[in-house]
Amino acid sequence: PRIALAWSPDGGKTALRGGFALNNDYYGQALAVDFDLNNTLGFASNFTNHANTFNITPGTLGPLFMGFGQDVRSLIGTAGGTVPSNLTFPTSASSLDGINTFGERIEQSLDSNLHAPTEYVWNFTIERQLPKGAVVAASYIGRLGKSLLARRDVATFNNLRDPKTGVDWYTAGTALEKLRAQGVDISQVPAMLPAKINQYFDDMFPAQLAQLINNYEGLPPDPGQNQGGFDPNWTNAQAFLGYQTSNVGFFSGNDYTDVQAEIDLALAANGLPIRFMQPQYGALSTWATIGNSNYNALALSFRERLRGLTLDFNYTWSHSLDDASGLQSESGFGNFQTNGAFIPSALRPGDNYSNSDFDVRHSINADVVWQLPFGKGEAFGRNAGRALDAVLGGWQLSGIFRWNTGLPTGVSPFDESQWATDWNVQSNSTPTRAIHTCPNKPANGAPKLFGSCNVDQIYQSFRNAYPGESGPRNNFRFPGYMDLDLGLGKSFKMPWNENHLLQLRWDVFNVTNTQRLTGIADFAVAQDPGLNQLSAPPDWSNFTQIQGQPRAMQIGARYTF
Repeated sequence: PRIALAWSPDGGKTALRGGFALNNDYYGQALAVDFDLNNTLGFASNFTNHANTFNITPGTLGPLFMGFGQDVRSLIGTAGGTVPSNLTFPTSASSLDGINTFGERIEQSLDSNLHAPTEYVWNFTIERQLPKGAVVAASYIGRLGKSLLARRDVATFNNLRDPKTGVDWYTAGTALEKLRAQGVDISQVPAMLPAKINQYFDDMFPAQLAQLINNYEGLPPDPGQNQGGFDPNWTNAQAFLGYQTSNVGFFSGNDYTDVQAEIDLALAANGLPIRFMQPQYGALSTWATIGNSNYNALALSFRERLRGLTLDFNYTWSHSLDDASGLQSESGFGNFQTNGAFIPSALRPGDNYSNSDFDVRHSINADVVWQLPFGKGEAFGRNAGRALDAVLGGWQLSGIFRWNTGLPTGVSPFDESQWATDWNVQSNSTPTRAIHTCPNKPANGAPKLFGSCNVDQIYQSFRNAYPGESGPRNNFRFPGYMDLDLGLGKSFKMPWNENHLLQLRWDVFNVTNTQRLTGIADFAVAQDPGLNQLSAPPDWSNFTQIQGQPRAMQIGARYTF
């Protein structure tokens, strides 16, 4: 449905216009290609080693590459897979390696409930004609998107909730992470945790969890020595935190999804029901129509049409918000250092709702074409002869100017080697205090997003994500963009026909040679940078490229007849 209205209250000088439309976005072509090329099920069969299959210790080494032409079938066998004797169509999950064996496979697919995205679009404009051919207009433009395409991990680990206390895993895991980050000794954990958190672990997991873990991991109950096991007397909460802090040293920090996986494997090995994992996948990224967006803008314009002069000036204030800003051509779990179309927390997707990757708050553009008033019939040299008119007349000046505030960086500081929420994708790190940029270039070294500020201090102003957190998205912006292009032309009337013109042009692009920077080299945040007073890596927040192009010139000719 569409509706539009137009009204001129004063007979033509003023116009009021407005409209509303409900549309559906086109989708499907890129998804079909993505499914055909990258999906495990349906049209193809492939074997992929899941994460953490091999190690560098004896007995866990992967098959060696011995040269081109190596027997692929033998490689698959040594990697734990099997070559099917025959293929069936469509390929089903039961024929794939690792099904229901906690393979922790990383795959991608499509949601069976996909449907056409919906958008609601509306606008209202007031336009007024002024003397001397000028026109001004002011418009409000809105767009609301529902059921937009986005990716999410449908195999994300459960946020297990205790019906007795009302506490869920994200709350309990966050309480543990805060103790770990503070360096609390594991012996003090029960006393430092709220009673409801201790009860959560006791309610949701079997007694003597530490001993079950020892049974699964094959560790002796000797926590006092390196490589010893978990103390059988630990509470369940201590057993969880033991994966991060004990001498066993399974994980380096707040890698809580691996803790969830190891707990489930320990439960399964002892013949007990699992709590967190979907046994078939560690992560399964699927396209789904779950996204939302909201765009609002105020657009002001001024147009002038005079004899020999055409001028346009436009200003837009706008704000665009969405859950994800990726394209249908993206696959998997997002691009390097940016989630793109992927929403990190499938259970709390609204946490990712923030500034769109393409959000620009202020934008100005102006263009002008001016036939200079020199030569025969013009204000200066009105009565010039043919020879003088050939020199004075026919000059044209043109220009385009653009300025806008900066785009979001697209990538935020993110956890380097910690997977707090999703098993395959790190969350963004969270600022612990207000962070500002400094306008000057560093005295030494490459230019950085934060300018001449103390980058180590900024780096230490982030903490790693708590379980369940996605972290802030698009909270930093690149410098704004500015560009000025100018052109100078001279037209000559041909002596054999005055309607034939030869124009020679000299165009200069980026006249001021302004080099605004963009691109981020490294935004990864190591474990506990503030607590450990870590120094930022040398290329942290470094710019990697410029916006637009350096100044360039061109000379051309145009014949009009």
